[in-house]
Amino acid sequence: MANASETATFQQPLDFGEIYRKNVFGSAESHSGNGSSLEQTATIRQLLPGLLARLGVQTLLDAPCGDFHWMRHVDLGGRTYIGADVVEELIANNRNAFPGVDFRCLDIVRDPLPRADLILCRDCLVHLRAADAVEAVRNFKRSGATYLLATTFTNTEQNEETFVRGLWRALNLQKPPFNLPEPLELFNENCTEAGTLFADKSLGLWDLRQVQL
Repeated sequence: MANASETATFQQPLDFGEIYRKNVFGSAESHSGNGSSLEQTATIRQLLPGLLARLGVQTLLDAPCGDFHWMRHVDLGGRTYIGADVVEELIANNRNAFPGVDFRCLDIVRDPLPRADLILCRDCLVHLRAADAVEAVRNFKRSGATYLLATTFTNTEQNEETFVRGLWRALNLQKPPFNLPEPLELFNENCTEAGTLFADKSLGLWDLRQVQL
């Protein structure tokens, strides 16, 4: 666990542009952080194609898409993919590197979102203030999407506003202020960051029509 010197109460929104440019997360593989490495995404990369097929997903909104490091290795089976991120420079770089992919600069909290069958929101809400994270989920619901696949830490008993190194904290989306219902499915990511400290890190699947916020 982080000690007192490594934690900070959240004061202001993070500058994700600066985080991207300076590689603040310190990953040698992806500016989106160690959680976007091929090692840490092995489980989700394996399960995602089958899940999309089983749910009948035709359009996937990946929000945030980050630098597209791991998603490029996922076989989407010809489905429509939209990658969204709030960092303009990142989106410009993604468009240059992957000209055939639809990337859009969008703020998931405030901007109208494109219609999709499923929204993947991995490793994002943990970086937002609670009020903004709740508003993002509301925005997902407003978009008309059917499903939300989002990061949740099942062992977290109470969601806090104390951020590790001022950057993030674990969130359980079934606890206040989210109070999401039991997920339709829960996929443990087999996370090995910090040893077994985040072994409960999972992706929960929710039907947004059942979400009341």
